[in-house]
Amino acid sequence: METKNDQNLHEKNKFKEKEYKTSKMAWVQLLVAFSVSASSAMTWATASSSPDVVAQWMQTDLTQLNWLSNASATITTVLALTIPWAYEKFGLKNIIIFSGLTNVIGCWIRYISVAVAPNKRYYLVLLGQIISAMGNPYISSIATKFVVIWFTGKDRGIANALLSIQLGMFIAPLVMPVLARIPDETPRLWLVTAIIATVVAVPTPFLPKKPKNQPSATADIERIHFKESMIKLSKNPNYWCITFLCSANLGMVYAVSVLVIEAISPYNYTAQESGICAAIIPLGGMFGGLLSGYWVGKTGQYLMLIKIFAPLCVASYIMLIFQLIPNAFMVVLLGCLSVGFFAYALLPLYLEFASEITYPVPESMSSCLIWAFSTTFMLIFSVILDSLREGPDANPPYNMRKASIVTASIMVAVTLPVIWLKGDLKRLAVDKQEEC
Repeated sequence: METKNDQNLHEKNKFKEKEYKTSKMAWVQLLVAFSVSASSAMTWATASSSPDVVAQWMQTDLTQLNWLSNASATITTVLALTIPWAYEKFGLKNIIIFSGLTNVIGCWIRYISVAVAPNKRYYLVLLGQIISAMGNPYISSIATKFVVIWFTGKDRGIANALLSIQLGMFIAPLVMPVLARIPDETPRLWLVTAIIATVVAVPTPFLPKKPKNQPSATADIERIHFKESMIKLSKNPNYWCITFLCSANLGMVYAVSVLVIEAISPYNYTAQESGICAAIIPLGGMFGGLLSGYWVGKTGQYLMLIKIFAPLCVASYIMLIFQLIPNAFMVVLLGCLSVGFFAYALLPLYLEFASEITYPVPESMSSCLIWAFSTTFMLIFSVILDSLREGPDANPPYNMRKASIVTASIMVAVTLPVIWLKGDLKRLAVDKQEEC
């Protein structure tokens, strides 16, 4: 006969069975996906991190050079629309393998350009850039789908921040100017990025497809199908509001990250100083993303944090107008740091909030449209800002002061909808209900 103590023990064991946690393997899986994503971003930003040297080596001008990044953005935009289908058809593990493999192939094709005539180098590098970009949208937008499968609710914010922030954008501006100080050293850039891409791709086939134990109540719950998801998203004004906010914010910080070296160089800063300023944007973003991710994981206060960080992000762009001055390296550096910190702090908040308010729409569906629009905005902003570069007769020559003013003006306009943003945390409510 079962005693009262036995009943209490049974109840405790039953509770423990429903106690969800993040496995150690989840963090290993995160490290591998993070490394592939960082390598892919480094490939994207290679040429823009040492623009003058690479442009001379390929015998092109800066506008043509910027189209290496723009080509990557175009490919990413088009393929981003296939993300939900690809995730469901092939699974996350195969997607990570594919992204790593395309990056490896693209990087080694770029390195082959050292063997062709100088006037043909650009086209081979462009081909490698395009092939590498074919895997980029799948790894760069994997965060929301990845974290719901591998992480508990309290860890999703931090994991999302780590996967969403492109660390390669931080590494490239620091390393590339050092590797290639003169045009003849440019092949080092292609070789180093190819080696890194190969190394980080090696572990991808050896990782598990799914965790042994689900980390949350919603991890294994089947999401609604594509057609029904599109109908629900089309009728959700809060989703489109956050899609616009996130896409514009991400598109602008990506465009600024690519063009910041060209904006700083006219003020007589060295290539290394310009590279440090470019690198500090994603570095500051990593700290901002981790802070907001940790905070929202503990509190679930998505809307409050978004409405705090969004105006601060706009203010950082306005301040940058007055911080792009000569003989004030620390001032410029702090300006880039603040832009990166606040822009990237918003990223995990936007992505996770979109998943929350659209549940049970698949996370890959809600995020793929955001990433597609993000790269579209990046392409548009990059072309606009590049066209605002001053000519050789300006003071200083080729400065981008007008571009910085337009950047701030655009951010003021595109951030206004945050005032009306709202929504219910549907996915989190299910997780909490199951844990009670």
